[in-house]
Order: sequence, then structure tokens, then C-alpha cells
Amino acid sequence: MGTESDNLHHAEGNEKNVESLQNDVESSYHQDSAKEDSIDELNSENNKADHSVEETTIPEKDYESFSLDKLIDEVKHLLTKYPVYLIGENINSIRDIFTKKFDEHEVTRKEKFLEEGGDELSYQPDLFLKNKFNSVYHDYRAKLNSYYKEQEKNEQNNLTKRLQIIEELKELYTTPMESISSFFKKFRDIKEKWHNAGKIPKSKAGDVFRTYFHHLDNAHEFIKLNKELEELDYAHNLEQRKAIISRANELITEPSVQKALNELQYLHKLWKEQAEPVAEEFRESTWQEFKTITQKIHERKSELFEKIKEEQQANLEKKQTIISQLESIATVENPDHSFWQNNVKKIEELREAFFTTGRIPKEVSGDTWSKFKNLLHEINGKKNTFYKDLKRVQQENLKKKNDLLEIAKANKDSEDWDVILNLYKKIQNEWKNIGHVPRKYSDKLWDEFRENCNYFFNRYKQRNNKVNEEWTENLKRKQNLLSEISSFTANNKEEALAKINEYSIQWNSIGKVPREEMSINKEFNQAIKNIIKKFDIDKNVVDEIQLNIKVENYKQSKDDKKLDEDLRKMRKQIQDLGHEIVQLENNLSFFSNAKQDNPILQNTLNNIEAKKAKLEELKQTYSKLVNLNLSGDESNEEDSAD
Repeated sequence: MGTESDNLHHAEGNEKNVESLQNDVESSYHQDSAKEDSIDELNSENNKADHSVEETTIPEKDYESFSLDKLIDEVKHLLTKYPVYLIGENINSIRDIFTKKFDEHEVTRKEKFLEEGGDELSYQPDLFLKNKFNSVYHDYRAKLNSYYKEQEKNEQNNLTKRLQIIEELKELYTTPMESISSFFKKFRDIKEKWHNAGKIPKSKAGDVFRTYFHHLDNAHEFIKLNKELEELDYAHNLEQRKAIISRANELITEPSVQKALNELQYLHKLWKEQAEPVAEEFRESTWQEFKTITQKIHERKSELFEKIKEEQQANLEKKQTIISQLESIATVENPDHSFWQNNVKKIEELREAFFTTGRIPKEVSGDTWSKFKNLLHEINGKKNTFYKDLKRVQQENLKKKNDLLEIAKANKDSEDWDVILNLYKKIQNEWKNIGHVPRKYSDKLWDEFRENCNYFFNRYKQRNNKVNEEWTENLKRKQNLLSEISSFTANNKEEALAKINEYSIQWNSIGKVPREEMSINKEFNQAIKNIIKKFDIDKNVVDEIQLNIKVENYKQSKDDKKLDEDLRKMRKQIQDLGHEIVQLENNLSFFSNAKQDNPILQNTLNNIEAKKAKLEELKQTYSKLVNLNLSGDESNEEDSAD
């Protein structure tokens, strides 16, 4: 083809090949290229279904951050979306990462099994995900093998076609022609069929293409021997050149520089295969015209480069913004559960945005990718550590709540009301202060705990209702007894003492009354005092009766707790009275010069005597009660009235 040959077969549909495109074109303008020099490229070009389709790009993804399930899904996604021959590198990378993660998972799982008391010999690995991945990977291998077999089959078929085309070409110029028009029709059909025949096995391509071009040259020599045939061929080829030049001229104003370059490559291929030879007077001029247009289109590469540079710079700024946002997340100190809940979706969105942003300048690509990947690793590491610690804390909280639940269960039927009431209040407060437990246990645990607490409180409420009913009944009985006392009559002091003793025993045996009716005890005391006054009964005798009744009540009730409390109060009263008497006696020094009939002095002396009498009474009572030895169940019975 001479200087018309143009080596544009390396031009691809992406920016990474644009830089080499200019060198290929410029060098082709200054050197001859034999037809067989481009055999491999011609063979590859004929395997393309659409010469204008740009190279398919598989987005970069950080497979290291994927879970085992997500790695399996990613293999399925690649098999579904992309041609199987393009995804080998991605699949192999995923396979290596999956194997590493699975092994780490199994090591952790086995350690946990052994920590929980399992026997190493009885440990069974969980192969569910491993088998699932192997199944998907097997699908990939099967699909890849099928693709290669289909390619091999197609190449063999194409080889048969091309060999047949060569035979047709050979036969065309070695047999007498029927007519000039039929010769050229067959000749053009043969070249068109060759152009569309497709890729053949590489091992055969060299011999087959050289054979074809050999017979093609022979056909051209045959045409030259027939002037009329040569002129017709020249005329047809000239029309082809003009059509190619016309289309190339339109590409000068094509908005997409990349599209123009891709189609220009295809036009040069057509020029090589279908637009030569032409008459001598048009040969150089048409080529120079096509070459000039080619140069103009390639001059637009600076426009493409500038656009690519702007896009890559914009992409770099976007990725730097994403990295900055990830850094702000990674540098948060002591992130809690709420922080991760609010940011996990944002992290995934930033990650997806980084992968879909597009290419950036090559000189910063490596550093940018490393910074992004390291940030993701750091964030995922922090998150995993947090939730690992959180899981441990939640397990501790789970044990604490289970312990409280057991306490609630164990005491729900108790009738030690006051003690257990405080216990339930305490464990409820502790429950509130315990942190979260694993979600799968939380609701069930709380429902069971609440059920047991409610069971006790319902019993406690019913008990109070019953007690209130009893106290109301006690009030009626005491009111009736007061009515009887108000109409009391006796013939002598002994009979009156017997009645006082009887009334006191009856009153103390009745028990408690509602709190708001406690004044009835004062009414009873006053009624007894009226009887004592009426019959002029000695107070010491009455006190002795009251003390004996109190002792008897303690013995009957067997209430150690009540006795201990009363003794404590008595000790306090005895101590206080002793201090008061000492203070009053010290105050007598102020009356050293006062007359004996001084009313203030007399009042002080009387007060001292009264307090001493009361002190002696308390000491006697305390002495008698302190030696009591009680035992038995607790009781709610009331003390005797004073």
C-alpha cells in the first residue's frame, strides 16, 4: 500500500492509550509498511463486533472490607454484569481475600469453641460459606471454559471461512472471467467477506494472512494485465477513498474527541483493506488529503487531554473531600453505639462515591488510593473493636440481669412483706442502671423480669387490702369496747382493778387500727385513767398491771424485732431522762438564796421528782423486758396502750 498504510490499530476507546496514538500515526506517515506487518492486529480487529465501542472498565472496590457473604455476592455480580474474559483479575483477588478471611473466621470460631469447653477432636468447621463460594467460583470457571471453547470453535470456523475465501480469490484470477462486471462484483464480495470473517487461531494467522495478501497482489497484477479491469477497479477504489475522506472530514467537528479518534482508526483500516489501488494521478493527492484530515483530528487531542485533565482534577478534589470526611470520622475519640449507627450508612455512601468518581491524575493515584484504603481499614478496625468490646459488656450485663431475674423468681411468693418489698425496689433500680444486653435476649428477659415483679406487687397489694379490712374490723371492735368501758360499774376497788386488767388484755389483743384512727388509743387510756381516779387506785398497781400485760403480749406475739426496737427506745429514753435530771439539779444552784416557797423553785423540784419517778419506772420495765427470750414468726400486732 506504500505510504498510505497507517498503523492505527493500537488506538483504544479510553484515555490511557491516547498518548501512544500520536506516535503511532506520525511514525506511519514516514515509513512504508508491508501488508503482513499488521497481521496480528488485523486478525484482532476482525474479532471486534463494534469498532466504536469503548473499553469496558470494571470499577475498583476495596474487597478487603467486604464480609464473606458480600464477597460471594460480588462474584455473582461480576458474572452477571461483565464479560467473563474481563473479570479474571477481580475474581482471583476476591478468591484470595475470601480464603484469608474464612481461615481467620475459622480460627476465631475454633478458639471460642475451645474456650467454652469444647473438645478439639470433636470440633467441626462451618463449611457453609466455603461451599457456597466454591460453588460460585465453579460457575465462573465453567463459564470461562465455555467462553474459551466457544472462542476456539469460532476461530476454527473463521479459519475455514478464510481458507475458503482464499480459494475463491485464487480461483477468481486463475479462471477465465465471464465478464468485467461479474469479475469486479466477485472481487469486491471476496474482500468484503474477508473483512468480516472474524478472528482465527493465532498460530495460523501469519500463514493465512500472508497467503491472502499474496493472492490479493496476484489479483491486482491480473487486473493490471487487463486495462479495462484496472480502470474499473481504480474507479471503485477512488469512490471508496472519497467516501472515507468525506466521513473523516465530518469527524473534525465531532463533539466527542474520543469517538472521532476511535472512528478514524476504523477508517484507516478500511483504507488499507478496501480503498486501494487507485489511478496514479489520484494516489498521492487522496492520501495527502486523508493524511491532512487525520492530522487535524489528532491536533484535537490537546483538547481531549485538557478535558481529561480537568475531569481528573475535579475527580481528585471529590476524592480528597471524601477522604477528609472519612478522616473526621476516623479521628472521633471514644465513639459510642449511637455514633456508629448514625455513621455506618454515611461511610458506605462515601465508599461508593469514591469508587464511582472516576480516574484522577496518575501521579497522585497511588497515594490517594492508599490513604483512602488505610482510612477504611482504620474505621472498620475501630468499629469492629468497639462492637467486640460492646458484645463483651453486653454479655456481662446479660449475666447481671439474669441474676436479678433469679432473685425475682426466688422471692415472688415470699410473705416477709417489708423486707421483700425493699428487695424488689432495689433490684428494679439495679435493673435500670444495668446497660444494654444482646437484642435477641432483651425483650424476653425484660418481660420475664417484669412478670415476676408484678406477681409479687400484686400479692403485696392484695395483702394490704386484706390488712386494711382487718384493721377496719379492729376499729369496730375497739369502738365497741370503749362503749362498754364508758358504762363501766364496779362495787369496789378490787373489782375495778380486775376490770382494768381485763379491758387492757382485750384492747391489746384486738390489734392495729387504720393509721388515721390511732387517736382511739388515747381515748382508751383516758377511759382507764377515769376509772383509776374514780376508785382511787394506786398508780403503781396499775403500772404493774400494764407492765405484766405488755410482757404477756410480747410472749404471745414472739416478736423479737418489735421487742428489740422497744428496748432500744427505752434505753434512749432512760439516757435522755438521766441527762435532764442532771441538768435540772445543776439548775438548783441558781436558787441557792431563794426561799423554799419560791414557785419556780418548787416547780423545778416537782419536775425533778416526776422525772426520777418516770426514770425508775422505765428502768424497771426495761429490766423485766430485757431478760425475755422470744422466738417465732413476725407479727404485726400493736403495742398495748399507755
